[in-house]
Order: sequence, then structure tokens, then C-alpha cells
Amino acid sequence: MFSSTWLTLLPDPSIAGYSQGCFIGCDECDNKSGRRQTDLCGNGKEQTLTNPKYWSVNRDAIPGSPEDVYKHNPWRAPGNAPIMDACGLAGGTYLRTPGAEAGDFTKTIYAQHGDVGTEVLKPLPGYTAPTYKLGGTIETTWSIRNNHGGGYSYRLCPLPEGNFTDLTETCFQAHPLDFVEDEQAIVFPNGTLFKLSAEQTTFVSEGTSPPGSTWSMIPMPPTLLGPCCLAGPNDTATTPNACTAQERSVGCPVRPGNCMACPETPGSDCSRCDQVQSIMADRYKRPGVPQFPEPCPGCSGVSWNGYGVRDVVKVPADLPAGKYILGFRYDCEATAQVWSSCADIVLE
Repeated sequence: MFSSTWLTLLPDPSIAGYSQGCFIGCDECDNKSGRRQTDLCGNGKEQTLTNPKYWSVNRDAIPGSPEDVYKHNPWRAPGNAPIMDACGLAGGTYLRTPGAEAGDFTKTIYAQHGDVGTEVLKPLPGYTAPTYKLGGTIETTWSIRNNHGGGYSYRLCPLPEGNFTDLTETCFQAHPLDFVEDEQAIVFPNGTLFKLSAEQTTFVSEGTSPPGSTWSMIPMPPTLLGPCCLAGPNDTATTPNACTAQERSVGCPVRPGNCMACPETPGSDCSRCDQVQSIMADRYKRPGVPQFPEPCPGCSGVSWNGYGVRDVVKVPADLPAGKYILGFRYDCEATAQVWSSCADIVLE
């Protein structure tokens, strides 16, 4: 087993790895822009999830409009955004100091801020990796501290014979796993399960990378997505969609329907949409826009307070037996971040 810093499949700055400033269509992440809503590399890549039923936030926006502020973020073209490491970075940056968007990391005996997952994760002495049957299933549970919306997938990569550092995103994308879709469940803090109905789950396999791979939207909706609008060094009163005087002085008013387009200038930090303290049944009012209610009482929010998600994924029957790495990739929607976890398993 490798360091629990990445193994636990918990997308959280203190216990998982992630990549920061990763926008769809770009060749690389910029390592700093967590909440800028822009076509950072200017290549015109358009989102592939244009139906708001696949969005976890801002469903009232017209797809592609200026108010559709999250259209450049990873979840809007699942699997397309670049990452900085197949198992993530400790704290989301190569630096040894905290970064943007609460990019903190608590130093452990296994890793410190700035460490690269594929370089520092080592086998734990005396541990035997779990074994799963080819053609069978794997059950996994994950949780989250800062829910940025979006969705995730599971993948496999054969454990490289030479070195763990040889793990690549290309290898993981070659082996995406399908979900047992009727087995997704909410895990309550006491460990009991609440199985979700088909109406409470959202799986998507069109517009994903690799083509045809299946991703799950996070089944618990987020709230209070961020600071609303923090001006960058080049934002002025005349900047298009600039931060308002109220936003600059007291922050974002908490109310439904307050989504506006964001400043495009470098450094601006925007999260104006779905800035609500709790999920409201009628928060999306545009005709034809689907609702995204919480699946059970308390099953929503920026922090899940001990709640988790249980998934069951299928193991292909045609893979060679041997040692593998189970990868978890979470593409955020309200931020330009991709979270990653890696766990070693054996298939026989």
C-alpha cells in the first residue's frame, strides 16, 4: 500500500493530491489559477457538457453565454483538462509554501507540501494489497471537505515494472472503469448506506476523455462556492464584468440568482454562482432547467461533515493478472482543479 496521503480517495488538500490551474483545451496547468474563469491558454476549446442536467452548479446560465462562467473548467469536458501528475501534488503546487484556494498541506512522515505523488509514494512495510477478481467488481468509498462540484471517474494502470514514477495519465486513460450504476450510495457518518435511485444519480459517457469513458457527477450538490469576486492586479472599475464595490468591500451577497460574468484579467478570482447557504428546491427557475436537490437530508454543502459516497466499479475480464494502481480522478466544475488518488491493488 502506498502513502495514505493519496490512498484514501479523499479529495482534500490535507490528504490527497491535486493539480491547480487546469483548464480544458490547455496543454498544461499553470500551477496557480484555482478560481479564474477564463480560456487561459486561448485555444477556444468548447465545453462538451452543454446540457445543464450534467452541471452541478449554475444551471440557470445559457450554455456558452458570458454568465456560463464555469465553461472552461475541467468538469465541462471530463478528462480533457491536463494534470501535473498522475497521482497529484501535495497542496496542488510544486512549491513548498501554501498556494491559492486553500492550497495547504499538513506535513507527514510520507509527504510535505509540493511533493509529487508518483515520486514520493512508497510501499508500506508489511502491507498486503487487496486482491480483486478479473471480471468482478471493486467497492470504494470517498469523501470530501471542499465540494467544488463536478464529477469523477475510476481508472486502472498496470504497476510499472521499473518504477512508480513511470505512472502516467496516458496509462490511466487507457483503462477507464465502468460503474455499477445502481450501486451508488451515500455513506452516513455512522457507516450506514443510503442507496441512490436512478433519479438521484447522473452518469455521463458522451463528451468524455477517453471517448466513451463513464463519469459520475457528484451526487451531493455544493453550496457557498467561494469568495464571489476578488479583484486581480489588472482589474479596474472599467474592466468588463469587474468586481463591484460591494464585492470589494464586504464580499458576495448570499442569495440565489446572483450569477454574473467574471473579469477576464489576470489574477481575478471569481465564484459568483450558486452562492447559497443551503440547497433550495426552486433555485433553478429557467424553463426546462432540471433541479439538483440533495438526495437526502444533510447530503449537500461545501463540507460533508463525515458523509461519503460509495461506488462499485467493474473490473474488466480481459486484463492480464498482476499488480495494478487504482486511480481516482475528480474534475472540478467551480474551480480549475483536478484531484487525484492512487491505490495499489492486485488482480487475479
